[in-house]
Amino acid sequence: MREIVILGGGISGLSLAYYLKSFLRSTGQYRQTLKSILPSSTSVKSYAQNPSPFRIRIVEASPRLGGWIHSETTPSGYLFEFGPRGFRPSRSGAEVLQLIDQLELQDEMLTVSPAAATSRYILRGQRVEKVPTNLMEFLRWPLARQVISALFHETFASPSRIDDSVDESIHDFIVRRFNASVADRLIDPMASGIFGGDIRKLSIRCCFPILVEMEQQYGSIVRGMLLPKFSKPPKDTLLDGSEKSEFVRRNERSVSISFRNGMYTLIDALQKDLEDDQDCDILFDSKATKLKAVSHNSSMQFLVKLQTKEKTQQIIKATDVFSTIPAKDVAPLVEESHPEMSKALQSIQYASIGMIHLGYQANVLESDGFGYLVPSLEKENILGVVYDSCAFPEQNTSRTKQTRLTVMCGGARHPEIQSLMRPELEQIALDAVARHLGIRVSPDHVNAMLLKDCIPQYHVGMWQTRKAIEAHAAAISSRFRLGGNNFCGVGLADCVYRSKQLAMEFIQENFDSSV
Repeated sequence: MREIVILGGGISGLSLAYYLKSFLRSTGQYRQTLKSILPSSTSVKSYAQNPSPFRIRIVEASPRLGGWIHSETTPSGYLFEFGPRGFRPSRSGAEVLQLIDQLELQDEMLTVSPAAATSRYILRGQRVEKVPTNLMEFLRWPLARQVISALFHETFASPSRIDDSVDESIHDFIVRRFNASVADRLIDPMASGIFGGDIRKLSIRCCFPILVEMEQQYGSIVRGMLLPKFSKPPKDTLLDGSEKSEFVRRNERSVSISFRNGMYTLIDALQKDLEDDQDCDILFDSKATKLKAVSHNSSMQFLVKLQTKEKTQQIIKATDVFSTIPAKDVAPLVEESHPEMSKALQSIQYASIGMIHLGYQANVLESDGFGYLVPSLEKENILGVVYDSCAFPEQNTSRTKQTRLTVMCGGARHPEIQSLMRPELEQIALDAVARHLGIRVSPDHVNAMLLKDCIPQYHVGMWQTRKAIEAHAAAISSRFRLGGNNFCGVGLADCVYRSKQLAMEFIQENFDSSV
């Protein structure tokens, strides 16, 4: 019997459990084993009261699931997200769309509004300026000349031929391929919005690998984007080779996806699916404190030491362990048995983000849009503002016109926010929207939360760090695998894609299956 333990009940852990049980039940060995243990009169499909050849346990340290995904509706009727407020359905996001389809959440799903999809802004000199979406807007854009010069330079610049051992910062790469204006005015705020990091430290290879791929294969990013491989429609199959459903094909070109009652809708659906499954258990308030691999009957077994909220100790056994918790939390689990791996895990740094929600029972915005980002050279103390009520107006619960804003601050630019109290964070947000948007009326709702160490920083050298950590994990056992947002992308879609990838690798290496 395979005793599978998944550390972490965020989107990575939940989707991993979902994929594992789905793929396991598709294997010939599973069905054969199940037939051998069921009474002869029982069909394979009706095994609810019978033993199964596998068991999946999710170990979650907190009393709730979802990790950083946290939707909240206030008593006054404002829906806000304390974590991700959506996901991009293209590329890896197609896997999330398929998951939504399988969980029958189609009627709950929302696509971003047309106004938000086409209107994004960047702060420049205390003015919120629209990023152009057509030629006329582009020609009137103050940055047009610098961007045209950068595109011309990039098209004909010689590529830097590098091997897998060489890394480069996002800033250095963009300046080399384009120019400093593109790096500082466009890429910097975008990277801050995604990673909360400093583009002079973040790795281009880990954060935007497709740009490196285009330079290496085609000698130019501009030329690469014009070639069929990158300009053709999305392929018709998913990661596991299955065909995309009509629902996926219809929605994968959207800009952003959320749900009528917030992103936690996806967590609720996964939790219900797993709790209704007799082969899956969820252990709440159970923090893993130690992981040890031991020999057992000529094979490897894991002992996972847990501590409950009552401070009681428990040891559970596992044949396979998947960790989806942050690298910094994996480090102490293996510190005693594998100190070098622990040291490598501890080297990964994190950014903390302050999220401040402002709610108004009126339309206080002069222009609709998705929101605006702030380049670091503006020397502001915020990263950007999301116009939540414009992006997903269906989430507005009030019958009157409602404005919902989320102000983001902190990150690598301002680590000092970790020491600020809630009123101080709220004042930062109020001052920012007054200066940038001219909003000086008091909000009907204001609330702030600090998301401490929420985004791993893929600094230059992370490529090699990842390889070293994976080598250490393989040395412990091929049955110990790392997932989550530690190495393969920080977005929700990246996490789900990585979980499906891990589940597929597990099946392919351990079972006779076409998955």
